[in-house]
Amino acid sequence: MSRKKAIILSISIVLLCLCTLGITLGYLTKTMFGEKEVSIVTGTLKVDFEDSNFLSLDNATPMSDRKGQELEPYTFTITNTGNITVYYQIGFEEDPRNTLNTRYVKMRMIGDNGYDSDIMSRDNFKDILLNEQALEVNETVTYQLWMWLDEDADNSTQGTIYKSKVVVNAQSSPYENRYCYENGFTNLADCMLVMEKESESVEEAKEMIASKGTPDFSKIAPEVSYQEVTTNMNNENGVITTTQHFTLGKGYTFDESTGMFTLTDYHNNPLTEEYLDYYTCGSTIETTEICSTMYQVKEFTTTEDENGTITYRVTKAIRHTMEESETSISSSGLYAAEDDNGTSYYYRGAIKNNYVSYAGYIWRIIRQNGDGSIRMIYSGTSPSATGSATSIGTSTYNSKYWDPTYVGYMYNEDFSLHETENSTTNYTNFQENTNYYFGEGYEFDESNKTFRLTGETLHGKWSEVGEEAISNYPYTCFSTSSTGTCNVAFNLTGYVNAYTAVVKPISYSSVDYNSILQNTSNSPIKDKIDAWYEENLLSKTDEKGNKWSSYLSDEVFCNDRSLYSGSGYLVSPTTYFSTYNRLYNQKNPSLKCSQASDKFTVDSVNGNGVLDYPIGLITVEEAFMAGGGLGVVNTRYYLYTGQGYWTLSLSYFSSWNVHANVWGVVSTGNLGYYWIEGILGVRPVINLKANVQITSGDGSASYPFSVAINAS
Repeated sequence: MSRKKAIILSISIVLLCLCTLGITLGYLTKTMFGEKEVSIVTGTLKVDFEDSNFLSLDNATPMSDRKGQELEPYTFTITNTGNITVYYQIGFEEDPRNTLNTRYVKMRMIGDNGYDSDIMSRDNFKDILLNEQALEVNETVTYQLWMWLDEDADNSTQGTIYKSKVVVNAQSSPYENRYCYENGFTNLADCMLVMEKESESVEEAKEMIASKGTPDFSKIAPEVSYQEVTTNMNNENGVITTTQHFTLGKGYTFDESTGMFTLTDYHNNPLTEEYLDYYTCGSTIETTEICSTMYQVKEFTTTEDENGTITYRVTKAIRHTMEESETSISSSGLYAAEDDNGTSYYYRGAIKNNYVSYAGYIWRIIRQNGDGSIRMIYSGTSPSATGSATSIGTSTYNSKYWDPTYVGYMYNEDFSLHETENSTTNYTNFQENTNYYFGEGYEFDESNKTFRLTGETLHGKWSEVGEEAISNYPYTCFSTSSTGTCNVAFNLTGYVNAYTAVVKPISYSSVDYNSILQNTSNSPIKDKIDAWYEENLLSKTDEKGNKWSSYLSDEVFCNDRSLYSGSGYLVSPTTYFSTYNRLYNQKNPSLKCSQASDKFTVDSVNGNGVLDYPIGLITVEEAFMAGGGLGVVNTRYYLYTGQGYWTLSLSYFSSWNVHANVWGVVSTGNLGYYWIEGILGVRPVINLKANVQITSGDGSASYPFSVAINAS
């Protein structure tokens, strides 16, 4: 495409102030052209506006988003010098003589209050860019606005003109996006659909959303690119510390599209002088060569305890991290996909209008289910909440981890002794520099369902005594105590290296695959969610005396235990569940739930009928469809909180460390799998009935939807 010059942007900045104190005062308006300060005083309401420079782009040439943001921005400041809180909007008023297609006008506005519009085209919104912000007494906020010509602009833009005025409206009461109210869409399910592009009907909105097709799930939403950042680190207690081997690479690569580092020419060895200036992800659990934070080792120390366990402390290092360089929100919005009840409409990307105030808490809408009910995830007590404030606390998924049955939201311990059924596997869940006990035999204790060694024992590091152990002391719990017990014992059959043994597990575990699908015991995370529901939703009422729980619909929470590979019940070989395959291999998430036993509901009409209350967790496939990616940092989509939290979806049961793994949303926004005995945040998910009505609000963070069963 030819990139000839185009006379495009001559932007006149006008500050238009609309201040409203009430019906009796009416509206006061004033428009100022080219002045540095504008003040409007009405009683006790006083808002000051100050602009610092004039933005004008003439003879503009197409440029990349990165170059566009290097232009001089237009800066303006808003200050509340009155004595009451004010509410303001920022929008655009365009010259009717404009001839440029606005899809070629790119822009970004950021504020020192944390607001960021992200990079967008001018046609991504109508008149209002920032719908509502509260400004407290004596509070000041400054915004910077960049505008540029999209690099994809073609020769048709030559000679065209675009002129626009920045419009700031201020008033003493909150604004609302009145589209739903003014057009009769007071049902929440309907409003969320028509708001997408201000459609004239629900059917028109559904057709428009369906016409978008399926997004590219190999990419996160919004799409982000990254640049590398380095920092010198110095800590005598350890910049990073581990008692296990490091994965150490001579070099690395950095992926600008994912923000991830990958070690090259790497080794899995103890840290020695040989590896100074090598790079590591600092893994302390398993071999890892891909990460979002990497260290170049400059100095280190080692200490050894009475058991021979060596601790490595990297005391000086260069930390390599990433930061965003460009963002595009073009893939954000509503999309359609089928669930078990029909067509679901789900939010994806940097969503700013899915806030709901319900039962004294803030929730974010995940999707409209196929039956019209609204699925929402807990987001704290304030729309501005982040991190741990967006969860009801933390929990393990399950403190038991050594059998595939424990991936269940509810599970069943129908176990039997498997001495020969498990297959041979490589086992890595031990420390290379720790002295362990190896025995001539083993026995199973029926009373507490654990194993222990019998006969004479051998004591030492695997790297030093491994061959002798295989020949004469072939059983172990990998315990540092001669009387230590374990939930799974190991028959040693081969030596691989200092941190890998070939073993045949001996387990007391599920009798068959069908047994893990029975739902007889609650997981700890289910107990925590149920207790929260009992305290906060079950008996409390709204202002009309309606129980908050009466707002809720009994919808399926899918704890998908269908199999991709493996037995599903033995400790080895590794079992991979279907969700792992759909996300990791196929990048093809689903909102359907294939097995009746995995459809968790209160009533048995649409599901298994074993839940106590209509509350659960988000699935990883819902998080994936919302814009999360595997191993890709995403701090822009609406499910990012800065805290890691659990999903309802199982990933795999690994034979190499005898651990059940469940998917979670990582603290950096990407999706990953966790050992289920780990501690993560808990964000409950509920479903509002399809007939719930809006009483106020427009879904924004500053004015969330408030709802009622009957709005009259």
